Amino acid sequence: MPRLAGQQPEYLQNQLRAFMERRRTNPVMFNVAHVLSPSMVTALAAYFKDLDPKPLRGAPVGLAAAGKKIYQEGIAGTDVPPCASCHGSEARGQGAFPRLAGQLHDYVLNKLVNWSRERGQDPARPDTSAIMEPIAHGLTEQQIAAVAAYLSYLE
Repeated sequence: MPRLAGQQPEYLQNQLRAFMERRRTNPVMFNVAHVLSPSMVTALAAYFKDLDPKPLRGAPVGLAAAGKKIYQEGIAGTDVPPCASCHGSEARGQGAFPRLAGQLHDYVLNKLVNWSRERGQDPARPDTSAIMEPIAHGLTEQQIAAVAAYLSYLE
C-alpha cells in the first residue's frame, strides 16, 4: 500500500478516477473508490495533502546513492530522464506528478516493475500516469530498487 500523506491532490484525484473507471487495476481500490462521490474525492485529496509524512526508511541503504544519481540525472544514452524533472528536486511532486519522497521502498519497486499490469488498462482513455510507462520499461529492476531506496529516505 502506498503512503498517501503529503500526496499531490491532482494526482490523487486522477488516480481515484482511474480506479473507478477501471483504467487502473486493483480490486481493493476499485471497491473503495467506486463508492466515493466527487466531493468526497476532493475532500480526501485535500486531507492527505496537508499531512506531513516522515520517511520510514528501512530500504537497503547501500542502494540509495545510485538511486539519487538516477533520480537527479536520469540514465545517459537511454530514454530515462531525471525523475526530478517531473517529481521535483525534493520528490514532493507537483500537480499531476505524485509525491515520491518518503514512499515505501517495496511499493515503488513493485509498482514500477509491474507497471503495465496495473496501469493503462484502457488505452483509449489513459490516466495521467501514462507518461511513466516508457520510463518504467527503461529501468532495470536493480535501477528501480536503487531509486526506490533513495526515495524511501527523503522527507
